[in-house]
Amino acid sequence: MSMKKILVIIVLGLLLPSCIATVKPTGGIYKETQLAPEKSRIVIFRRGGSLIGMDTPAVNIVGTKTLSFYLPSKTFIQEDLKPGTYKVVVSKPEGSTGLVWRFKKNIGQEVAVRKNQTVYLELKTFSTGLTHSTKLVLEGKDYAVEKIKAMKRVLSSDQAKF
Repeated sequence: MSMKKILVIIVLGLLLPSCIATVKPTGGIYKETQLAPEKSRIVIFRRGGSLIGMDTPAVNIVGTKTLSFYLPSKTFIQEDLKPGTYKVVVSKPEGSTGLVWRFKKNIGQEVAVRKNQTVYLELKTFSTGLTHSTKLVLEGKDYAVEKIKAMKRVLSSDQAKF
């Protein structure tokens, strides 16, 4: 690798973090808690670890009302809801030029949750240079809990700082 390429990488590494919004999760670490009677739970988590780990999408859980979140890498969302069918939508945050999310298409996935059931979804992002992809994957409890127990919980009240 030439010295010029190394210098460009270093300069970009110094400049990019200043352009990226940060979201400070205030929900604390994962704790396994009982569901309230007649409720269901949706947990959405994101491990990160790829070239696009700094990307921060908006995640909306749409039902009778819409719950909105920012989901940076190494965080999770946990919401207790009435049983039913919800649509989970991952997108670039509306009206925000500071947040990074390079995917042009929104991801929308319907999720049905029954009474006393928890559904675990992982937002997986992949990057191989210029090709990027992302998807929501239904995961089992053991795998999901193992991954999220070291993560911080994002609340819908957690706002991005630019």
